[in-house]
Amino acid sequence: MNKRCKHIGKDGFHRCGSYAFNLEKDDIDQGDLCDVHYWQAKAQRTWAGLTDEEMENTFIECGGKWNGDYWKIEDADFHPFVRTIEAKIKEKNA
Repeated sequence: MNKRCKHIGKDGFHRCGSYAFNLEKDDIDQGDLCDVHYWQAKAQRTWAGLTDEEMENTFIECGGKWNGDYWKIEDADFHPFVRTIEAKIKEKNA
């Protein structure tokens, strides 16, 4: 493979030039970045959470209730709620 990493260093001049594109064999599109710079870029991206309204609506959808003073959820609804929140956060950050 003649593909080389096109990451440009902090000085704005030097390129990485690595030939390490091992993630593509696992069907990961790493674009023009070598393995190391692909994961660095992915780790540095902005993380997206849920708004208060999104969390509250999800809580209600999963069986939670607001009684005017505090939120309440039945034991059987708690784990499905947590898994739903987890899935929504993963979806936002995919």
